[in-house]
Amino acid sequence: MRLELRWCAVLVMALFTLASCSSAEDGIEGPEVEEGGAAEAIDTDDAVADSPGDVPGEDSEADRQVVTTASAVVEVDNTREASQSVLDQVVGVGGHVEAREENTDDDGRPTHARLTVRVPAEDLNDVIESLESVGDVTELSESARDVTGTVRDLDARIEALQTSADRLIEIMGEADTAEELLQVETTLSERQADLESLQAERNALGDQVSMSTLHVTLSTEPVSEVEADGFMGGLQTGWNGLVGFINAVLVITGAALPWFAVFAVPAGIAIVLIRKRMHRRRPKVAPVCEGSTGPQPEPRPVPEEADPVNEATPADGQTDRH
Repeated sequence: MRLELRWCAVLVMALFTLASCSSAEDGIEGPEVEEGGAAEAIDTDDAVADSPGDVPGEDSEADRQVVTTASAVVEVDNTREASQSVLDQVVGVGGHVEAREENTDDDGRPTHARLTVRVPAEDLNDVIESLESVGDVTELSESARDVTGTVRDLDARIEALQTSADRLIEIMGEADTAEELLQVETTLSERQADLESLQAERNALGDQVSMSTLHVTLSTEPVSEVEADGFMGGLQTGWNGLVGFINAVLVITGAALPWFAVFAVPAGIAIVLIRKRMHRRRPKVAPVCEGSTGPQPEPRPVPEEADPVNEATPADGQTDRH
């Protein structure tokens, strides 16, 4: 009996050992499969990265998005006629005017004109070349800004927001309670606002790509003045300097008068008040003769002297009587 129990115990232990080994083997095989799947995923990513279409910097010229801006300075005989000629050429290629400014001299003759026009990007060079027929092109500059990455980023964000908005519309139709419906509507409104903002930015950037900007400055040729020499030249130079000095003095005086009026009136009032106050506080002192330190006696009247002629007259009369 004891022998049978021992054999049973040995058999049970053997079964437990086999079961443990089977579990360990299953646990080891599982990660091997996962590692194989990860390796396949890595190989797939490498294959995608190696494809020519996804390598950065491999964009074709047709796919590039470039914003082009140019400016030109042209010397002409008549700025008004030249401006009209430029406008005709711009409108002829399907462009339009964004800004126009004209300046005249004291006699009313046009001297300068500034135009800002938008023309199709493919016609920009033709319009610039046509400026040679208007006048002498003295300055010309052109710049290009590649916005391909910005355009792609905007397109991807717009697509993601559009997908999210469409999904929210579907969820709105499946909402069961008013609270769920309100929450979905709030989120949908935010998505649509972001989507409209990105679409506006994308449209503005696309307009800059498709329509190039050209700044044109038209000016008449400067008139060269013959400078006088000798005595007359010195006289003219001195006169011009005197006139310039007088003009400068008048300008400075005119600029200072308002400030003088502001500060002079309060200063005058203050001076008058100070003088009155000092006059009131000043004590009255009797005049003192120089060289005397003691009290001065009051002056006495001087007796009148007798006239010797009048005194002698009575004596003469008395002599005659005797």
